[in-house]
Amino acid sequence: MRVGVGYGDDPNSFTAARDAATEALHNAGRSEGCDFALMFYTARHNAQVLRDAVVSVIGHVPVVGGGAAGVISDKRFGYAGDQIAIACVWCDDAKCEFLAEGGLTESEEKTGERLGERLLALGTSPDSPVMLFYDAIAQTKGNVRILAATRLLAGIERTMGFLPDLTGAGMMGDYICSPTPQWCGGETPTAYHALAMAFSGNIRIDSVIMHGCKPATGYYTVTKTDGQVILEIEGRAAVQFINERLESTIPPEAWPFFLLLGINRGDKWGTFHESNYASRLCLAIDSSRGGIVMFEPDIVAGMEIQIMYRSFDHSYMKPKIERVFNSLAGREPVFAVYIDCAGRAAGYGGIDLEDAVILQETVAGRVPILGMYTGVEIARVQGRPCGLDWTGVFCLFSVQK
Repeated sequence: MRVGVGYGDDPNSFTAARDAATEALHNAGRSEGCDFALMFYTARHNAQVLRDAVVSVIGHVPVVGGGAAGVISDKRFGYAGDQIAIACVWCDDAKCEFLAEGGLTESEEKTGERLGERLLALGTSPDSPVMLFYDAIAQTKGNVRILAATRLLAGIERTMGFLPDLTGAGMMGDYICSPTPQWCGGETPTAYHALAMAFSGNIRIDSVIMHGCKPATGYYTVTKTDGQVILEIEGRAAVQFINERLESTIPPEAWPFFLLLGINRGDKWGTFHESNYASRLCLAIDSSRGGIVMFEPDIVAGMEIQIMYRSFDHSYMKPKIERVFNSLAGREPVFAVYIDCAGRAAGYGGIDLEDAVILQETVAGRVPILGMYTGVEIARVQGRPCGLDWTGVFCLFSVQK
């Protein structure tokens, strides 16, 4: 497997994509046509023009990918502007199948079930490396809603009987949750699709989660929910309960994209391990019912949660990335994908240091990097793939030497 990554940042969609594709080919050191191109871009761009520009440079190969609030390459990064990043991929002795299913707005679970059937038909096993990209934002009839990774993964598992070694992202085009068309390998973009990239042959994907969050409280029991809305905690209105725990220092109207609740999937009373936690981010406040609207619907009555706080010390990132490189046992690393919650960007989160800078400095040119700022991240917690918030997921592709 060989990969070259290019970066563009021009308001003209054709120019941005042409420059990124040209740079990707140059960085790969290959002139022959690649097997496919992986492309992520902000909502400011015209999706069809982007693909036309990419094809004009690399030829008529499958183009896959979609919206991102920003992108990262080996040496550059940017968000909330005109950014685009492209990876040209040569699979060589391996193979990548693209499986796309629509209908997410009708039912995430049904879409997942159909995707699971097709993955099974490929012979996908629990150890098979799969990347999953789906539209996280639905905008229909003037309404905006979040499409849930929890339901999509539940549908996949229902038909497969298991979940493969799966990482991925819920895509959005900017910080105001604009939906963007997704490319699934065809000649026209699609909306509200889930795309599975199933790798076979000698490719392996090792991943690690990093979110820099720790519990700020003990455990509280959720006592009433309605879908993605937490209505009661410990028998009291959720907003009132959390507000008292925060001692009213942060008003409820400031909770969206700030308040984090943690689900510990490890030993309740054991030593804290970040990798055991799934963090859940507040999306909105249901003022009429005193409820807290979350990005995912997997916090249900009877579940115990903790209020989490974010660490602004990014020193935890480098050793985690290094451990992935050191775990390859003689395999050759060839490509890194970094799936980064859009809220972790320094310009949005109000912090001084960028994830992207630490990522670039730690990888230090050992492999090409393609990163994207996303709405939802997917990775294993306690061995089980799940949707995550406020998370960075570092994925390292390797091949047998």
